[in-house]
Amino acid sequence: MKNLLIGLSAPMFREALKIIACCTLLLFSVVTLADESKLRIAMGGFYSTSDSGMEVTSPLTDQNFELDFESDLKLVESEFLPFFSVTYWFNEQHGIYLDWKRLHRDATNLNITDPFEYEHPETGDKYLVQSGSEITTTFNVDIARIGYGYDFYRDDEWDLILTAGLHVMWLELGFTGEIAACVDDNCSAVDLDPNSVVFTDATAPLPDIGIVANYQFADGWKLGTQAQYFYLSLDNITGRLVDLSAGIEYSFRDSFATELSYKYYKVSADIENDNSTLKIHYGFRGPMLTLSYTF
Repeated sequence: MKNLLIGLSAPMFREALKIIACCTLLLFSVVTLADESKLRIAMGGFYSTSDSGMEVTSPLTDQNFELDFESDLKLVESEFLPFFSVTYWFNEQHGIYLDWKRLHRDATNLNITDPFEYEHPETGDKYLVQSGSEITTTFNVDIARIGYGYDFYRDDEWDLILTAGLHVMWLELGFTGEIAACVDDNCSAVDLDPNSVVFTDATAPLPDIGIVANYQFADGWKLGTQAQYFYLSLDNITGRLVDLSAGIEYSFRDSFATELSYKYYKVSADIENDNSTLKIHYGFRGPMLTLSYTF
C-alpha cells in the first residue's frame, strides 16, 4: 500500500501570492479616491460539469493515453461550484477586478479497469497501478483571477470592455491505495514514508486578455458576454486557457442585480522538469446564478 500526492511545480508561487496580495490591497484602498468610483461585490455559484485528466502510460502497450479522472477514477462529474468577485471602477473607463472559484473532489475506485504508469513530476520516480487495484483520488482546484478593465466604448445600449490580467490555479492531486514503485522495470508495492509525500499548491500566474460586451435591450435588462484567452510557452511551462460566458442580467434597482449565465472554462498545462513531463488538463461548464450589489 502506498500514498502519493502530486503537485504542479510552481517556482513563481510566491510571486503569484505577492501579486494577488498587492492588487487586493489596491482594490480596497482606492475606494474613496474618486467621486465617480463604483465598487461591485458579486456572489453565487453554478452547477458545473467537469472534465479533467492527465497523460499516463499503459504498461501493456507502452503507449501514452489520457487518464480520465471522471470515468477512470470515478470523480464526481457534476457538482456545485461557488463563485465570488469584486470589481472596482475608478471612473467610467478604468477598473480592476478580482474573482475566485473552487472545486474540490475525491472518490474511490474499487476496481481499476485500465492499468497505468506515471512518473513523479519532480523526482522522475515511476509508479504502477495494476488492473483491479483500489485507488482513492483527490483532485482539488482553486482559481483566482485578477486584472484590469478598460471601457473603450459606451452608448445608451452597448458597453464594450477590454481586459488584461492573470489566472492563478491552486492544484492538489493525490493518489492513495495499491500503488507499486518501479525501479529498472521491476515494480513492487512498498510503504511510503509520510514525510516524503511531496506537493505544491499553485501554478505559475497565467496571463490572459479578453473582451466583455454588454447590451441593454430594455429598462433594467441586459445581455452580457465575456471571452478570455491565454497561451504561453516559456522555459519549462506551456499553458493554454479559454474562459467564456454568456448570460442575462436584471437590475432590481440601481444597487441590486441578478444574473443567469452559462460558463465554459478550460485550462491545460505541460510542465517539463529534468526528470519528466507532467501533462494535465481541467475544465468545467454549466449554468451560473449570481447576485451582486454595487456601492
